[in-house]
Parts: sequence; structure tokens; C-alpha cells
Amino acid sequence: MVSSRRIWEMLMIPVLGLALFLRLHFLRNGQLEPLEWDQLNYTRMALQWLETGVYAYRDTAPNTLVTPGFPAFLALIFRVFGYDRPEAALMLVRELQCFIPLIAVWFLYRTGCRLFSPGAGVLAAMFAAVYPSYVWSSSLILTEVIFLSSFCVLLFLQVRIIQENRPADHILAGVMLAVTVLIRPNALPLGVVPYLFLWIRGKKLPWLMIVRAVVSFSVIMLPWWIRNWITFHEFIPIAKGEAGNPFLGGTDPYFRGTIDWTAVGEEGQFQEGLRRIREGLVQDPLLWIGWFTVGKFRVFFRTLWVGAYPFSVPEWYFYLLNKLHFALVYTGLAVLPMMALRGRLPYGILLAGLAVFWGVHQLFIPVDRYLYGMLPFLMLGVAGVAAELAEAVVSRGRMLLPSLKRIAQD
Repeated sequence: MVSSRRIWEMLMIPVLGLALFLRLHFLRNGQLEPLEWDQLNYTRMALQWLETGVYAYRDTAPNTLVTPGFPAFLALIFRVFGYDRPEAALMLVRELQCFIPLIAVWFLYRTGCRLFSPGAGVLAAMFAAVYPSYVWSSSLILTEVIFLSSFCVLLFLQVRIIQENRPADHILAGVMLAVTVLIRPNALPLGVVPYLFLWIRGKKLPWLMIVRAVVSFSVIMLPWWIRNWITFHEFIPIAKGEAGNPFLGGTDPYFRGTIDWTAVGEEGQFQEGLRRIREGLVQDPLLWIGWFTVGKFRVFFRTLWVGAYPFSVPEWYFYLLNKLHFALVYTGLAVLPMMALRGRLPYGILLAGLAVFWGVHQLFIPVDRYLYGMLPFLMLGVAGVAAELAEAVVSRGRMLLPSLKRIAQD
């Protein structure tokens, strides 16, 4: 007899198949973005790294503007499969990025099972399979795809830490946190989330477990740290310099064009941003407080990061996807705090992760692209409450069925 768990896993096969089909279909039939800006810079960086040994972003001299996760991914593909024909090499990257998201979809299912139920896991996985930003991003030479997959593995491990607190999970979570940070550094603060819940539950920090996580994190980060020390003779734990631009960009309330970029050098962008915030809070505190709270919040969630994707699918289909976006956003943002305040631990875990991610991005320029890493928390929360409502309806129906039978017999 097939177990219940096996049945749900079999249901994931068409979900994974749909996710792969949508991505490959867009890649073959959709309008690809031109290779410019970040896509071009990452490509040039990987090629330069292979040909000259110089690791540098937007430069020919070594720097630490970006962490090496995605450049290493690109360089590895170019090294293994060749790059004599650059367009063919980039298409191969895009094709691989149609398969890599299946990791994220699968681990969203596993996380949903742990937090709620297998039904919730399948529904969360379905959200990720069809969500337009996730489909479209597979065609881009950017960090998003491999970041999402490593992040979803990390989220699963963190949930397991909170639930079971096994030593091996702390080690694995430390490794995955390092991998995720090496792809996108904004994931670093998420490392504290499971230990916050363990502290709340046990009224003390599990220091031995924390040491295990820190050591495994450090082992993965060590080559990057050593390279930075040898090259720059200083300890650079993550990256240096690149954050100044989006931070300064985030100090222009409601995009009114108040920043004179020509008067600010690249090295002084972060300091200029701090100066503008201090000055703004003194001169117009309501404007600046509103911008760094509600203003940026609205920008993150009101639009979809989809590029040309709407023009590559039927109008009715994208209409439904647009409705899905707002259903995830409005329902998720309502459900997570409401259920967490009622003491529901799974929703509390998701809310804490979402709050950390949102808090980090509130410091920088708000763009819909940054919602990418927040969506798994919303998808899981909406899937969880939907599964609970469905279960309640079925349970109520079973209770009413005997009464309905008696009424029919009478």
C-alpha cells in the first residue's frame, strides 16, 4: 500500500514538470533581455577571471564589490563547456537555470510539509512553479536563480533546527548560510532567526550549537577571506563598496531626484547617504520616516518584476498571475502577523524571516526586484492558511454528513 507521504511526493512530479516547462518555454519562445548592466558586468567579470586571473567587478584591478558565488558559477560553466561562442555559452547558462529552480520548488514543498502539512507544501511549491518573476528570472544572467535555490534549502534547515535542534542541522545550516551569502550578502542576518526561537523556547542560547554553525560557516567563507587578506591586507568579511550606490539611492524620498550623483564619488556614497538621512530627519522628519517605513514598503510589493514576460504569455494567463501576486502579498501580509500573534509558531518563523529580509532592504533603494527573496515566506504563509481552511471545511463536512443522511432518510 502506498503511504500518504508517497502520494504527496508523487503529486509533486507534475508541479516540478510544470515549473520546468514554463521556464524552458519562455526561454525558447519569449523575448530575452539584452545583455547589459548587471548581466553584462557579471559576464565580463567571469570571462576576465578565467582569462587573466583577476577577480574584479566593473574593473580590471582586483576588488570586492560582489561576492564570488555567482561569478564562480558562471566561470565554472564557461570553463567546463567553453566560451568560444559567447552567445551559446550564455544560452547554456540560461538552460541550466531552468533546472536549478526545481531545487527551490522542492524545498518549499518540504518546508511547507514541516511547518503545516503536505497539502500546504504542494500549494507553496505550485506558487513558486508559476510565479512570473521566478519563471522570467531563469532567462537572466543574474544571481536570483541560484540564490533562491540555496536560500530555500537554508530555510528548510532553519525550520528543522527550530523543530528538532539536531547538531548536524546546525552544521548544514552554517554551510548553506555561507553559500547563500556568497551569492547574495543580504541573506547574512537570517542566520540569527533559528537561534532567536531557540532562545525564546529555552530561555538561553545554545552556544555549542552556535559554535558548530559558526565554524561550518567560516570554513566555507575562508577562501574568500584569505583572498581578500592577501590581496588587500585587511579583513573584508563580505563585500566592500558596492552597497554604497543602492544605499545612497534609497535616500531619495519618493524618487524626486534630489541626489546630485555627479558631486558624489564612488567611495563617498555611503557617507553621503548617512548625511542625507541625518539632515532629512532634522528638516522633514515625517517625510523621511514615512519613506523609510510605509513608502518603501509600498514600492516593494505593488508591482511585479517580470520584464517582457507579460508579452510572451496569453493576456488572460498573465491577468491571473497578476491576481496571484496580490493574493500572495495581501493575504500573506495579513495572515503572518495575525497568526503569529495568536501564538502559532510556524507563522512566527515565517514572519521573523520576512521581517529580517524586509528590514535589510528598507535601508536601500526600493525596487520590485528585491521582493524576490521575500516571496517564499508569503507563499508558505498563504499555503499554510489555505490548507488549514480546506482541512476545516472537510472536517466540518464530515461532521455534518451523518446529520444530512438522517435528514434524507426521514
